Formats: sequence, structure tokens, C-alpha cells
Amino acid sequence: MSTALEPAGLSALPTGGELGVLLDGLLDRGVTAVEQPEPCLPGRDVRIVASYVDDAAEVRVVVLLDLPLGTGLGAALALVPAPRVAEAVREGVVPPDLADNTREVLNVAASLFTSAGVHLKLAEVAVAPDLVGERTVDFLRVPRRRSDMRVSVPGYVDGLLAIVAST
Repeated sequence: MSTALEPAGLSALPTGGELGVLLDGLLDRGVTAVEQPEPCLPGRDVRIVASYVDDAAEVRVVVLLDLPLGTGLGAALALVPAPRVAEAVREGVVPPDLADNTREVLNVAASLFTSAGVHLKLAEVAVAPDLVGERTVDFLRVPRRRSDMRVSVPGYVDGLLAIVAST
């Protein structure tokens, strides 16, 4: 993988292929992730914000998910029927049980940001309408490297994900 960490930050953001392989291995559904040329996940559409910290408890990576993906990942992990995801999307909320499952997916995703030299772990997951932690907000206020992806989880709706990483 090309996601080795340098002391100052990630040397490379995970590719769509790497994310797709990780999610497909976890969900066993033929998941694909396609990198988008421009940021495609505006702030008002973000429903889940996950922050990853290093051993010094410094935020190094933030992952943003929209409602369809935030709900779909949790449903796919627990084999929840797709109509439940469609209902949640119509209602505009990530149900608590599906949010818990999505947290587990995000916890496994920490492996995308870990190398032999640096270990990142999932520190915080905020699900709208919960407030995002102050350290995560401060991290996002500074210009960072970013990769946006369209993620397809077969059997569920497609969604958007953004990875924001320290330089």
C-alpha cells in the first residue's frame, strides 16, 4: 500500500482502489471507490465525521461521510435490508444502530492510515446532529490534503466520502 506515514503526516492518501479493497474485504459486496477530481462533499451534506489520532493524540486524519454512505456502510456490515437505508435517507438521519455499525467500519479503516512507523487509531465519530469535537474542527480549519470518493456498496445506495489529512 502507498499509505505509509512520515513523521510530519501521510506521505500519500489512500487511493480509491485501496479503500474499495478494504471495504470489499470487510463487507464482501464488491464495493468500489472512485476518486473524484474535485471536492464533491460539501459541508451541509456531511453526516458523519471521524477523526483519527496518532500516539501523541494529535488529529492526523478526518474522514467525512454523507448520509447515504454513512447509513449504507452500517447496514451492509450488519446485513440490514436496503429499504431501511432508503427510509433513513428519506428521513435525513443515520439511525443509532446503523451509526454504531458504521463506527466499526471506520475503526477498521484506521488500517489505511497506519504504517510500521506510525499508528493511527479512531478517536471520535460524530453523527449529525451531534457536534464535532473542537480538535477536529480546528484540524479542518487549516488547509489540508483531501481526496473525495464516490463509493458504491452493491445492494445499497452510492455515497460520498472525503479523506482530509495532515500535510
